[in-house]
Amino acid sequence: MGRGEAMYKKKLRGMYISKKALKHHFDPRKAPWNTYLLCELQWGKTGRPWIHWVKNDPNRYHAEVYFLQKIFQMRRSNNYVNCSITWYLSRSPCATCCCEILDFLNKHSNVNIDIYVAQLYNIKNEENCQGLRNLVSLAKVTIAVMEIEDYIYCWKNFIQGDADDDSWTEDFQSEITKNRLKLKEVLETS
Repeated sequence: MGRGEAMYKKKLRGMYISKKALKHHFDPRKAPWNTYLLCELQWGKTGRPWIHWVKNDPNRYHAEVYFLQKIFQMRRSNNYVNCSITWYLSRSPCATCCCEILDFLNKHSNVNIDIYVAQLYNIKNEENCQGLRNLVSLAKVTIAVMEIEDYIYCWKNFIQGDADDDSWTEDFQSEITKNRLKLKEVLETS
């Protein structure tokens, strides 16, 4: 891997996300192209969760698939210890990613995933909606719209250093409410 490629990869993943990226990509009023995934990975019930973030590379992979195929495998403990994964996604998973998540969970019976989304990705596409319904049909998956407290949590835990800025979520509530109702409708439609 060349120096330029290594520098490029650093911008696609890491432990802490920039304040600018979090503010821009997780704003529920906007629809940025890139998907960001903030993750907490907890093996067992004790210890501090491992945190990481990944951004999609539209020409190579989606953030969710990259996490499952690369990051999870690197951090894997053993198949007998329960693993809880919490994802904060800037956009809900597409149909393809939903299938990948289902396949992953079928292979890893000790893993559960809680997914919180800032925006709903292309829910006019029935395949995306069906993918979300298929995910929540598994007892080990929950999907919800990010609430204000989730944004505050991400701000405090995925930003490095002094990250005080309570004002960035001021105008989010109406869009959060709309997204929550849209997600409820998607998940209840059969």
